[in-house]
Amino acid sequence: MKRKYLSYLLLMVVAGLWSCKSEDSVFEQTADERLNASLASYQKQLVDAQYGWKGAIYPATGGVYSFYFKFNDQNRVVMYSDFDKTSAVTAKESSYRLKAIQSPSLLFDTYSYIHVLADPDGSINGGNYGEGLKSDFEFSFNPDTLNTANITLTGLKNATKLILTKATQEESVAYGNGGLGKSLLFSNIDLYQTYFKRITVGGVTYDLNVNTEDRTITFTWLEGTVRKTFTTSYYYGSLGVTFVTPLVNGSQTINGFTNLTWDADKLALGLTAGSTNLTVAGAARPVSADLTAAKRWWQFALDKGSYWISETGFTVAGKEDFFGVRSIPNFYYMLFFPAIASSQGTSYDAFTAYDGSGLMGPAVVPTFSTDGRVTFSVLGTYGTNQLMNTTVLAQVEDASGYYIIQKSEIKYDMVSAKDGRTWISWWYPF
Repeated sequence: MKRKYLSYLLLMVVAGLWSCKSEDSVFEQTADERLNASLASYQKQLVDAQYGWKGAIYPATGGVYSFYFKFNDQNRVVMYSDFDKTSAVTAKESSYRLKAIQSPSLLFDTYSYIHVLADPDGSINGGNYGEGLKSDFEFSFNPDTLNTANITLTGLKNATKLILTKATQEESVAYGNGGLGKSLLFSNIDLYQTYFKRITVGGVTYDLNVNTEDRTITFTWLEGTVRKTFTTSYYYGSLGVTFVTPLVNGSQTINGFTNLTWDADKLALGLTAGSTNLTVAGAARPVSADLTAAKRWWQFALDKGSYWISETGFTVAGKEDFFGVRSIPNFYYMLFFPAIASSQGTSYDAFTAYDGSGLMGPAVVPTFSTDGRVTFSVLGTYGTNQLMNTTVLAQVEDASGYYIIQKSEIKYDMVSAKDGRTWISWWYPF
């Protein structure tokens, strides 16, 4: 038995020696040395980019935000961000470091623009309280991007994607001259007094439906009599608006918008699409209505036994809450609840305001037209609120009806078919 034990011990020692010798023969450096060399290589790559880096961050809650970074060899970084008008034109310097956290990682270790997206205070970034936009400020390098023109990183907490692309000299100069702030002029498209906006490029007329909150844009056009749509996320850069996915329509490709201008007196947005200089025009109705959107919107909440809400009420000619429903004491939100109840065999919906204790306003019966509109006939009213039972009621039962525009799976806009100047935005809160 003793001889057998010694044989096992000898075998383990030999195996250990072989393992060390094998590692030494395969790698000239230890694992730590190799990791440190990798970190040094990444840092050199970040610092040596003469004109800095453009960054695109994709938070887990959706959308995409752009940054500009200029790293130095003293672990300092200067950045701009398209988050708002201040961060777009005001350079902010903070610290960064590279560290091995299971793999080579880039850490932004003092509060900066990149932390704004990850801030758990929802009032800072418009995200949910406790998680913000579910973004990151600590990232691991994807190993296949070492020594390449583009570097891809993944957030350590929320798996946020960060893509770094080397900036050109022109772009670097433009960031320093406020170019990112100029690009944010595109957000003024929300100030148009009509809901529908339109451009014509290469003989094709497109409706633009821009969601500036989620940073998506939908193009709608007609190909003969066939309705076509295309949706892409977008972000702001030093030279304009960039589409994450270009619009390709036959021989026409639109990668984004450049040369943005804004005429505050005329409420007119100018831009270049492809090689065409144009001004975005307002329109009273869509170039082509989504014929099934109204019924989809209604059916979505019905199937869930629930309702849609709007925190802002009707917008008229660009003025939010035109009728002043938020002045109702203890106002929570406007509410649309399909098939909430029935009266004498007729099912009806609630198109009302809610103040925490009950509903107030119209009870309606919808009619869905073959041209994509929904109209409402008033069956009665909840409560005795004068505003809801007169002014808002008159708007709800306008005989022209409404087009329904789908913004996302849980967001729809209801737009007056009369002139496109009145609309209400609904979202599903659950």
